[in-house]
Amino acid sequence: MSTQSLEKTETTAPTSTAATAKKITAKPMKEQKHSKLRTGWRRLAPKKETGRFSVVVWAGFFRATVLLTDYLLAFITAMVIIPLLGAWLHQQSGASRGALNADGTIAMWLMPLLFLVALLAAGEIVVMRGMWRWATRMIAKIRDAQGETTGADVTPKSTTRTTNQSKTNRKRSK
Repeated sequence: MSTQSLEKTETTAPTSTAATAKKITAKPMKEQKHSKLRTGWRRLAPKKETGRFSVVVWAGFFRATVLLTDYLLAFITAMVIIPLLGAWLHQQSGASRGALNADGTIAMWLMPLLFLVALLAAGEIVVMRGMWRWATRMIAKIRDAQGETTGADVTPKSTTRTTNQSKTNRKRSK
C-alpha cells in the first residue's frame, strides 16, 4: 500500500472509540460574518499573486481616487459654494442695496464671508485627511492579504529603542 492510501484509511476509518469520541465532541467553528463592504473589497483585491506589482497598482488606484476626489471637492467649493455664499451674504447684509458704507460692508459682509471660508477650508482639510488615511488603511489591508497568500512576513519593523540603545545614545551633559 502507498502512504496516501494508508492516510486515507486512517482518517476515514477510526480504529478506537477515543477517536470517535473526539470527532463527536468537536464543535464546529463559527464562520465570521463580514460586512458587505469588506467582502466587496476582498473580491476586488487580487488573489494569490506573488509579485508586489499588484500592491503598487492598488496603492496607485486608491491614491489617485483620493486625489481626484480632493481636487473635485476643492474645485467645487472654490467655484460654486464660496461665490454662492458670498452672494447670499452680500444680499442679506444690505450691501447690495447700497445702504452700507465701506466699513459696514467689511463688517457685515466681508468678515463673515472670510470666517465661513476659513470654516469650509478647515472642514475640507479634515475630510481630505480622513480620505487619505482611509486609502492608507486599504493599502495596508491589501498588503497584509497578499502577505498571507504568499506566506511572506510583512510585519513592520519596530522603531522603538531598547533601554540599552537609548542609554548609550544619550548625550551626556557636564
